[in-house]
Amino acid sequence: MGNGVKSIRFACSAAYVAVLAGCLTVAPAASAEGPASLLSCPTLTSADQRLLMEQWAPAGNCRSPTRTRVIDRFLGYSCLEEKPGNPKCRAYVPGPESRAFDTAKHYRCIDLNVTASDEGIIITQMREWIADQPRQCDWDPNLSTLAVDIDFGNSQVCISGLCLPTQRLSIIGKLRLRQLIERAFRELGLLSQANEPAAVALTIGRLRRPISPR
Repeated sequence: MGNGVKSIRFACSAAYVAVLAGCLTVAPAASAEGPASLLSCPTLTSADQRLLMEQWAPAGNCRSPTRTRVIDRFLGYSCLEEKPGNPKCRAYVPGPESRAFDTAKHYRCIDLNVTASDEGIIITQMREWIADQPRQCDWDPNLSTLAVDIDFGNSQVCISGLCLPTQRLSIIGKLRLRQLIERAFRELGLLSQANEPAAVALTIGRLRRPISPR
């Protein structure tokens, strides 16, 4: 299969969108304070206030933080990394106020990593973030934009490389994640209203589209 745009029937099985029930952790996310030897850096927040990143660094050297914490206030989880490559993540039950952080209420961008297989197109990763300006969906990591990354191959949801296995989300978090994925696929034309696979044209490698607020 070449690298050009191909008209391919998208194989969207339940494996990509189903989020299975698992353990439930009821502890809410709370603000973490760093050790006395570290100073807090400015908190980074997504445009919809859903995602937070807190960092700490020695002597306020925020270009080289040694402690990072991320929070998803809609799905209900947080990750704390104090040693590189060893984040500690936990889920919690998002409260009623978390409904305000539904990204469907905002203009957002979707970026899909796709690969070709004998069965058609396989989506390996989905990234969703809020566009600072309408229809400006060019991803630039230098802008420090927070995004939600869904790693289908490893069944993880991530923020800035700090990942939680999806089975550890609360029941509410799992339901919201499934709805987020299905809604994005449907609005991109990858699913019909009846969740049936749709014929779409994809560029092998990446598919990026803006999605207007609901």
